[in-house]
Amino acid sequence: MIRRILIVSALVFLAMSLTGQVQEVRKFVQIDGIIVDQSDYPLKYVNVISKSLKTGTMSDQNGIFSIIGVWGDTLIFTSVGYKPTLIKLPNTIPAPGYTIDVVMNRDTISIGSVLVLPWKTYEDFKRAVVEYVPPEEELRINLETNLAIIERQIYSDMKVSPEAGYRYAMQKESENLMTRNQTPVNNILNPFAWAKFIDSLKNGILINKKSDKKKKRN
Repeated sequence: MIRRILIVSALVFLAMSLTGQVQEVRKFVQIDGIIVDQSDYPLKYVNVISKSLKTGTMSDQNGIFSIIGVWGDTLIFTSVGYKPTLIKLPNTIPAPGYTIDVVMNRDTISIGSVLVLPWKTYEDFKRAVVEYVPPEEELRINLETNLAIIERQIYSDMKVSPEAGYRYAMQKESENLMTRNQTPVNNILNPFAWAKFIDSLKNGILINKKSDKKKKRN
């Protein structure tokens, strides 16, 4: 009988001892602090998580936070653009409150230079390379196209007949007689002058020709 009492007493004492140890390990503490970057600039809206209690909070606009933890707990600090930071609490904290300052490092990722091309797919890029036209050639094509449009417009607005040509020649001769030794008549609206100008462009009137004259030696 005495043996049973001793065994039961030993079990009760062991249970009470284990319960006391568990309560001692799970001692809660209020943790306050401020979160800054490497330049001591307060970081707002940083996530703060207690690993032991599975609870969390967030720093305010001044970087200040407050959370409940336990002795030996691990606090996890995360924020976009910064590396996650882990803070291990001491196993014994004498005061009911604990203050810490947290410094978070920027999470900088260096990438190489990026060339942005104006094509949606690789097939469009290959087609553009194959169909590439040099700027000089494109300028020549546009010039010929514009001249053709002007020429068609002129000839569509005016159908020259022998009689019209004769009248124009007589009118031109009359103007030359009337404006002799005076400022000549402006032909900007003269369709015949425009036709002559277009023919001159086709014949290369604007092309620079090399001079045949040899430079004299000093």
